[in-house]
Amino acid sequence: MQTAQLLVGLDVGGTKTAALLTDASGSMLGQTVVPTRTATPDELLDSISQAIHLVLGQAQAMPPQIQRIGLGVPGHVDPATGIVHLAVNLNLQNYPLGAALSARFETPTFLENDVRTAAIGAFDALQLTEPVDSLAYVSIGTGLAAGVILNGRLHRGHNGLAGEIGHMIVEPEGALCNCGLRGCLETIVAGPAIVRQMLAAEPDMQIQHAGDVYETAVRGNPNAQKVVQRVSQHLSQTIQWLIMTYDVEKIVLGGGVTQSGDAFLAPILQELACLRQQSPLAAALLPDEKVHLIPSNFNPGVWGAVNLAKQTLLEPLSAPEKS
Repeated sequence: MQTAQLLVGLDVGGTKTAALLTDASGSMLGQTVVPTRTATPDELLDSISQAIHLVLGQAQAMPPQIQRIGLGVPGHVDPATGIVHLAVNLNLQNYPLGAALSARFETPTFLENDVRTAAIGAFDALQLTEPVDSLAYVSIGTGLAAGVILNGRLHRGHNGLAGEIGHMIVEPEGALCNCGLRGCLETIVAGPAIVRQMLAAEPDMQIQHAGDVYETAVRGNPNAQKVVQRVSQHLSQTIQWLIMTYDVEKIVLGGGVTQSGDAFLAPILQELACLRQQSPLAAALLPDEKVHLIPSNFNPGVWGAVNLAKQTLLEPLSAPEKS
């Protein structure tokens, strides 16, 4: 049995929970994914605990060896208190998830919004090849949000909601958003919105995910190509907004929709090229090398959560050493 102090990172989603176990140096010792049970807070804790016990088992380790736990949670959270104020997908409201998990494993627990946690993971990963001080991580999945790191620090904003770009209104008369407003960016570029737009054009098409739309577009379907072009135009504008607003060095794209790889990225780069042709300022600020796509086999959420387990982000984020 290992005697080293261990760190656990968790990426808790509405349908699945990913867990990562490392030693203090950041070397991976175990990883797993389990279904997230959300009927009650106790069931949620049970599913999170199951994930932790599974990665401990892979390392032949025991709960007392855990030094700290970090977790990313979708929704509005308070990192200082560990309270989840509202996480609709987890069926939580004003729930002390951090304290509850700490009590189960008798170890300090740190939590953060899942996209901001993933931004930390993306920041750490980028340091291995191209050290930067700032970036915006854009997660395009069921929803749309960004995590922003400035001068090596996670930027949360006054209310902890910095980067909620999915609810910027881009079409005032557009589709109704879950937030109650119309025409939010999320109603155009998020995964369910991509599927909805495709089905509006071809109601009989058998598709379930945004990736199906990108695959159909690559095969030459004109309606799918129109949807992809519309999404790509808005995402290229989003990249331009983030760079003009925060002047970050890099934009990192992740989330379920990006799993389509080049079929997803290439149209965005084409739209950025169009912006560069129209504006010398855009030409200077929007080169292709500013945009990175998270590899499909890398989960920045769990690695960012491990970073949370190391520190509370009161100090600048530390870059891992190259292996």
